[in-house]
Amino acid sequence: MDARAGIISAYGEYEDVLRDIRRFKSLANGSDALTKALLGNYALLDRGRPLEDLRNSIFLTALSRNSRCPLCARAQVCALDHFLPKNQFPEYSILADNLVPVCERCNRLKGDECDRTDGLLMFHAYFDEFPETEVLFAEIDVDNTVSIRYSLHHTDGIDNFTFERVRKQFDTLGLFDFYQMEAVAELTDQVDLYDETYNSSGDSGLRSILGALARGAERKGMNYWKAALYRALSRNAEFCNGGYQKLIVTSTN
Repeated sequence: MDARAGIISAYGEYEDVLRDIRRFKSLANGSDALTKALLGNYALLDRGRPLEDLRNSIFLTALSRNSRCPLCARAQVCALDHFLPKNQFPEYSILADNLVPVCERCNRLKGDECDRTDGLLMFHAYFDEFPETEVLFAEIDVDNTVSIRYSLHHTDGIDNFTFERVRKQFDTLGLFDFYQMEAVAELTDQVDLYDETYNSSGDSGLRSILGALARGAERKGMNYWKAALYRALSRNAEFCNGGYQKLIVTSTN
């Protein structure tokens, strides 16, 4: 099989590779010359090059998510990630299905991650749905200030393999610490709302509005970081009974 026919065949097998990467080897396996030639194709996506329109059309797909990164659901997209790393699968270096708009941080942290031993891949923005079973939890502690800690819990309704993929994504991208920092900023920004609600409606009013914020955030997914945050806050009696005021000291330092 010549290289052109091999690439066409590889394109047709792409979804099969995603389902079980352990069964596949790269078309260019063992050929430095073919690897170099295939990697060189990626430059064709640059501005002013023949495949610039392809690059632009791929970035347009991010508009359905308000140009938010599908890996962290927070930062703006600015780079194209090779879901299957081009250094390991150079035949997919310009395959649109393998090119996912992501933010700079996630692109850097993901790097060439590709577990070909256990077959644990991260979630593909085009082919995978992140689980809707609740696995992401925020733990709230009200002491000298309000602290937040995110963690994953294996619950009924999610199989072991899928849960390990979720864990891999969080560990690879450092999402526990990232969401913790985002949550602190979110709470600090909203402290006036909490104060006004508590002063007018007491702890039940604050619990109600936090529950409403959780339900609104869940539209982006049960495991969206804001959904987990507001669920935890609405269930925390100490926070709702005035403990949120510990944030006021933090926000004015």
